[in-house]
Amino acid sequence: MNTFKKYMKGLGIFLMLLITGHTSSAQSETFNLSGEETTMIVISLVLVVMIVVLIVAFYLLSILRVMVREDGLRRAKEKGVPFVEEPGMWSKFYASLTDAVPIEQESTVELDHNYDGIRELDNHLPPWWTYMFYASIVFAVVYMFMYHISGSLPLQTEEYEIAMAKAQSNMKTAEAGSSIDESNIVFTDDPAVLNSGKIVYERNCIACHKAGGEGGIGPNLTDDYWLHGGSIQDVYNTIKNGVPDKGMIAWGDVLSPSKMNDVTSYIQTLRGTNPDNAKAPQGELYKEESIDSETSESEAAE
Repeated sequence: MNTFKKYMKGLGIFLMLLITGHTSSAQSETFNLSGEETTMIVISLVLVVMIVVLIVAFYLLSILRVMVREDGLRRAKEKGVPFVEEPGMWSKFYASLTDAVPIEQESTVELDHNYDGIRELDNHLPPWWTYMFYASIVFAVVYMFMYHISGSLPLQTEEYEIAMAKAQSNMKTAEAGSSIDESNIVFTDDPAVLNSGKIVYERNCIACHKAGGEGGIGPNLTDDYWLHGGSIQDVYNTIKNGVPDKGMIAWGDVLSPSKMNDVTSYIQTLRGTNPDNAKAPQGELYKEESIDSETSESEAAE
C-alpha cells in the first residue's frame, strides 16, 4: 500500500512537472524528492511512454485495416466480383477454438436425421473441450501414480494424520515453554535460544539498558553488581515481575515464559563484555559460586 502511495505521488509530481514545465534541476529541487520518489517518477515516465506507444500502435493498425479494406473493395470492383472481407485476428482465434462451421456452410455437415423439422448437424467437438478432456486424462494418470501407486504424495487421511501429529508436537512445545518459571530456569548456550533472546532484547530492552547492556536509564547488565539479585532466577524474576517503582514494566504480561527464558540466557552472555561508556556499578556484588567451592564447602561441613 505504501509503495502504491509513493508511486501515485511520483506520478503526480511527474504530471505536475510535465504540465507546468518545471524541467530544470533547480526547479525540481523545490519538490525535495527522495531517491525512491525519483525512481517512481522515472517508472511513471516509462509507463506513460508505453501507454502512448500502445495507443499510437492501435491507431496505426486501425488505419492500416481501413486501407487494406478499401484496397480490397477497389480490386473487387475492378474484377466485378463481390467483396469478401478477410476475417480479423480475433475471428480467426475464435474459429480455431470452436471449429464451428459457418451458418452459410451448414448444409455440408447436415445429417439425414429429421425430428419434426429439426435437422441434426455433424459438428465436431470444440477443440478447447477436446484439449481439456485429454488434459483431464493425463491429470488422472499422474494423480493415480503419485497418490495411489508410488505413494510419494499423501492421501487425505495421511494429510490429516500429519497435521494432527504436527499440532500435537506444537502443543507439547508450547506446554514446555509455558512451564518455565523461576524454579526451573537454567542457562543455555543454544545458539537458537540466544538468537531469540537477542531479538527480544533489541526490541524491548535497548531503550533502557543500551545495545551492549552498558546501561542508560536502567542499570549496567555487564558487571557483577545487581540491584535485585544476580542469579539467573533473580534476573528472570525481575524481567517477569518488573520494578514498578523504577519504571520497569512487568514483562510477564507481554512476553511468553519461553521468550523471557531466552532473553534471560542472552543477558547472562553480556556479563564481562566491558562495553564502552558503561554505567557505574549499582547494587550488590554477585558472584557465581563454582563447583569446586561448593564441593569444598560440603566436604568441610561433613
